[in-house]
Parts: sequence; structure tokens; C-alpha cells
Amino acid sequence: MEANLIVESNHVNEKTWNGALQNAGIDGTIFQSTYWAEYARKVHDDHPIYLSSTDKKGNVNGLLLAIQSRYGNYPAFNWGDSLGMRGIIIRKLYETGLKRVFERILPFIQWQNGPVVLQQSLLENHSPDKTYRDLIEEILSISEARNFYAIRFARPPYFMDRAELMFSYGFEKRRMGTILVDVGQSVESMWGSIDRKNRHGIKKAEQGITFAEVTKLVELRDFYSVYVQMAKREEAKAYPFSHFESLWNFFHPLGKIAAFIAFFRDKAIATNISLMHSSMIHLYAVADSDFARSSKICANDALWWHILKWAHDRGFRYFDLSGNFLHKVDAGDEKACSLYKFKSKWGGKNIEFNDYWKSVDRSAFRARARSAKILNPFLREGEGCHTY
Repeated sequence: MEANLIVESNHVNEKTWNGALQNAGIDGTIFQSTYWAEYARKVHDDHPIYLSSTDKKGNVNGLLLAIQSRYGNYPAFNWGDSLGMRGIIIRKLYETGLKRVFERILPFIQWQNGPVVLQQSLLENHSPDKTYRDLIEEILSISEARNFYAIRFARPPYFMDRAELMFSYGFEKRRMGTILVDVGQSVESMWGSIDRKNRHGIKKAEQGITFAEVTKLVELRDFYSVYVQMAKREEAKAYPFSHFESLWNFFHPLGKIAAFIAFFRDKAIATNISLMHSSMIHLYAVADSDFARSSKICANDALWWHILKWAHDRGFRYFDLSGNFLHKVDAGDEKACSLYKFKSKWGGKNIEFNDYWKSVDRSAFRARARSAKILNPFLREGEGCHTY
């Protein structure tokens, strides 16, 4: 079988990397793009790790954008879920004031929707499994060599989850999923796919509400007001406004973010923020107000339908409803079950994948030496590279 060359770079040519990512089709999401890498670097002070796989002719057949982060950047969200009691203890110690200590001693790697195997490589008798495996082995080598604490939130492409491979390298997993609504079909077909009861609620709500697309940062204040109401109602920890502010300031000039608000008599009652790239829109945050709930206005339903039509008109292929915690659904968690039920009403395709994590075992894995005979096309002119 033809050998792959795996090359790491800290910086890549944006046009070249994102252009290659386009060749992955639906698997080439924003979370594997240079846009997401730069957002993580500039806003969170994270460190992007770009890995690319090429054949002996220099043809790119696989990519992985991994993010080197620190525990201190993500202290409040789901840390204890996958590491059991140890994770809970770490979080409690962090909350007692040991932030700087944990930021220094607990660096970890994460990624989403990767590794990516490019479509043209599938047509040229390359093994997608080998490309996938080589990229995973390389990131494991890096995590060992640089003494990372763990690999966390390692989520595969929606249509290429290699569970047996990940298990063979000692990864643990929990069942996740999403729902992809086909917005490339006709509006009539989309409407017919929606649950009938849901359609009734949409028609009723549309009679009394108006929709507005956010165009300025100041307008996000309406979004945030509704978002905080939902967080308090659900007893969930809310991101500060600065989180959404940084998201907007970075992605809006790039045309990679969209936000919408539903109003009832000039009162914001439902909101939605999504990230956009290539053919896919990813739901990022959604909320409805206490008033909408108490008045039994299906504001979220009406707003979602408005966004689906908006996405259809702009030529997107899928709307990713994001984040079904199927392991919680399996356990009967009320909130997870309710969210899953709501998202299932939209007639989309149910996608299942795993969320992987691994505490780095520095004695169990050793890097494979590889010879480098070609220069990786993603490296900037004059930038050095190393191969494995």
C-alpha cells in the first residue's frame, strides 16, 4: 500500500488549506478551516496544529486541524463528564483558585469534524482508512512528545467515524449525534418533512411575530437578553456576552456567522446564532424568552423555519442542528430527551458519531519514523517542516 507523508505546520497558507478542504465535500466543515483555527488562536490564545497527509506525488489526501488548548480556557463546560470523578475533582480544584497551575500543567488537544479524507483521494485508489489512521497516529505522537494531559472533545466527520480504529488506540467514547436538515431540497419538500403538529405551531406563531437578521454588534444585546433568560430557566451556565461579541467580531467580517431575532410587538422572544461555511450551516446557540413560553408562542419553531428558508435561498445544502447528547438520551436525561425530540421534528437525517477522549499514555505509543522526500504544499514559503 502506498505510503503517506504526514507533515505538521503551525501556520498554513489560508487559500491552499481551505481550498483543499473544499475537496472534502460535506466533511469539510468550518471547524477544520483556518478560520476556526485563527479564531481559537486570537480569542482563546490556543495553538492550532495543522496536519496534512500527502502521497509520494505530493497529492493531498487528508487533513486534520487539531487545537492545542489549556484547561483554563474551558473550565465550566462538560469537563467532568468524560473523566469521571477525576474530572470532577480537577474542576473543583480549579474553582478554588488554582487556575494558573492547571493552565500550565494540563494542556490538552481537541478537534471537531476531523480527520478529513479528501474526496478525490477516494477516486485514486487511496485507502481512506490508512489516511485516517496515519493522521490519528501522528496526533498521538505529538501529544506524547509534548506531554499533553489528554486528548479531549475529539469528534470525527459526521460520515466517517472510525470507532474500531479509535478504540484500538485506547480512546474512550460516548455516543453523540446531530440532525442534518436538507435545505437544498424545495421549500415545499422541507415543509412536508416537518412534523404536522410543528407546522401548525409555526403557522400560528407567524401571524404575530416578525423576523430580523442581526447586522450590527449592538443588536446582539437582544439576542443575549433572551439567551440569559433561557439559561436561568434551564439552570444552565451561560457564556458571558464577551464570548458572543468575540465570535461576532471575528466571523462577521468573513461572512461566516448569521444571527436572527424573532420579535413580538417589538419584544425579542426568540434568537438563533449559526456559523456558516461552504455548503453547511451549524447551529451555535438558540433560545426563546420567558414571555414566549408563558404565552405559549412557538417562537423557536417559527424562527427555525424562517432560517431554513433563508438557508435554502442562499444555496446551502444542510442545516446542522448540532449537539444531540445521545449518551444522555440513553440514560433518560430529561433535558437531553426534550432537546432530541425538538430537533427530530424537522424531518432531518439523524447522524450518529462518538465523542472521543484519551488520557495520554506516554509509554504505550512511539512515533514511527518516516523519510521526507517532498515539501508539503501547505507550508508558507521558507517555512521549515518535519515529517514522521
